[in-house]
Amino acid sequence: MLQENESAADINNSSAIICVGMPGSASTWSFNVVRQLLAHTHGDDGFKSDYRNDLNHYVEIGERAKVPLVLKTHHPDSMTQVRIAHEDIPTVITLRDPRDCVASLMQRFGMPFNEAFAYVLRSVRRVQPCVAQGRRTLVFRYEDGFHDQMESVARIADLIGARAPDDVLRSIHKGLLTGTVKRKLADMEQGGRFVENAGTDTLPNLYDPVTHWHKTHIGDGMVGKYKTLPERAQTLMDNAFWSFLATYYPLVPDTGAP
Repeated sequence: MLQENESAADINNSSAIICVGMPGSASTWSFNVVRQLLAHTHGDDGFKSDYRNDLNHYVEIGERAKVPLVLKTHHPDSMTQVRIAHEDIPTVITLRDPRDCVASLMQRFGMPFNEAFAYVLRSVRRVQPCVAQGRRTLVFRYEDGFHDQMESVARIADLIGARAPDDVLRSIHKGLLTGTVKRKLADMEQGGRFVENAGTDTLPNLYDPVTHWHKTHIGDGMVGKYKTLPERAQTLMDNAFWSFLATYYPLVPDTGAP
């Protein structure tokens, strides 16, 4: 699924750019695409990037950011949701079957089921209004493999109004392919780039504070991995996520066990 609302404006006219994504949906990929497009347009030191749930921390209603700004969030707060719906804020939204999001958090970060489930449930409840009501959004679905397609980079550039030649788009695309990122993560670990962050709730983990890649960020990418979880866990997730699944995943094929 790919959804796009409204045409893009010039990148210099945006107060902020927001990458809203469910955990494990390649939201960090979209965040780094925007970062690199901003670096091409404004230079490495000409913009700001961060993980925040509240846009108001940087830009109040009616104000403009002092420098171009990109934020990544899994849990946009209520006011950020309202601003995405009513202000002309370019917003890249990445979705994934929430049941697989839970399984992915458990596999990649060693989170217990209850914590992973609660974390994803909060994300679904905060991301879904952005999809339904967003004024200027581009919505990707993880299962469509958008993060390995150069067209996705070009569409994000169009959304935020970044005028980048094809060779720059190709370079960004190649630098963020899954295999390339895996090698970068190994280099980051060897070079001591990773620092400890707060993790989700109780489990701190290692990440790079610039790109927000985590040491164990890249998983196996399998679709339907939630089917390896106990049946009671699957039933709980089916019940909790039924509205989201019915809206955005009505025809997901049965791929069997991953």
